[in-house]
Amino acid sequence: MPTKVFRIGKGFLILLAFAIIATFFASLHKVERANLHGYVKVEGEVIATSFGRVYLLSEEGKLFKLYLRKKVYPSDILSVKGFASGYYLYPEVVEIKRSFLQKVRIKIHNLLKERFLKTCRSRFEKKLGSALLFGENWFSYKERKRLSHLGIYHEMVISGLHYALLFTFFLIFPVRWKLRYYLALGFLSFFTFLVLFPKAPAYRAFFSFALFLLAKILEERYVSLKAWLFAYGLSLLLFPYWFYNVGFWLSYLASLALILYYGGNRTPEQNFLKNVVNGWLGVEASVVVLSVINPIIVKYFGFISFGGILYTALFTLLTEIFLIVGLLNMFTYWHFPPFLELQHLVAKLYGELFYSLPEKVYIKAGNPPEVFVYLFPLLSLGVLALPLRGRFLVLMLLLLVQVFLFTL
Repeated sequence: MPTKVFRIGKGFLILLAFAIIATFFASLHKVERANLHGYVKVEGEVIATSFGRVYLLSEEGKLFKLYLRKKVYPSDILSVKGFASGYYLYPEVVEIKRSFLQKVRIKIHNLLKERFLKTCRSRFEKKLGSALLFGENWFSYKERKRLSHLGIYHEMVISGLHYALLFTFFLIFPVRWKLRYYLALGFLSFFTFLVLFPKAPAYRAFFSFALFLLAKILEERYVSLKAWLFAYGLSLLLFPYWFYNVGFWLSYLASLALILYYGGNRTPEQNFLKNVVNGWLGVEASVVVLSVINPIIVKYFGFISFGGILYTALFTLLTEIFLIVGLLNMFTYWHFPPFLELQHLVAKLYGELFYSLPEKVYIKAGNPPEVFVYLFPLLSLGVLALPLRGRFLVLMLLLLVQVFLFTL
């Protein structure tokens, strides 16, 4: 087990204070479902869209759900006049306001996405590429349940996993003149802000990777835990409503678990494949992450999946290949036949495995007491934070206790 090199110094304490302050201010921006009736005028930000559904967060922290014929995107500002019934909003007049960045992002996103869709040969390939390359989940409700039961939903949510896999592409470039780091920083900035729309897992990964790449360029020491604190605090300052989003916590807790387990001298950014995939074909990392986030999954989704342990290596490998091929196709605007054929082949294999592998690798869980939802993650993080021998065995034991208690 690697020796940890995290040191508590002035920089760490400043970032910790920054994260605590950001948490406090974000907690004040409570998000609640609206409960209005009658004719209303609402102005707010689009925070999510799905199959024509639009989720609008007002300036007062009230969440509305509405259907629109107009195409809108996350980060659009809407001014809506219509009738409200609880948190459902039936619009009559809609005005869309977009910043310059948002207009540029939409244009680039749609240009690339439309070209990609034209090259696809199957519906599954369209869904897979939309998720992995553009951050849009167009899987059906049944398919999303299957993704969750197989324990591979995280493969479809652009996060640190995908940024680490994307970075492996830039390893083909020489270190001389720090070329690989400049190219990676430029591409990941373009990808994050001009292709993707704001989402907590992707932004967390970008902030951490940007600091990692800057440290390489400036020849400074990179400490993943400090990068985590900075990304966490900055995310909450920019998007305080993420504090009440379960995806935000799943992403940040999972990444914190891996950082604490592998130590500061072997960062997930630099040695992802070695640290995660080669650790018993991903089993080690899966147990570490599940021991921390399992109670939250049980609370919000009602089951415990072992697919993350069984299928991680297989689907991570396919995701890696698809991402690199997709990246090459993006650079060539999907005009190079060999890369296109490889994209079709990988998508076909991914789909065949996705639909054929046994889905029943999960067990239903009851509703755990609220104290367990907070207690077990804290216990697991405590084990990870302390320099204990045999931490993995302790985490495995905690995970088994969780499974026993949650499935009684």
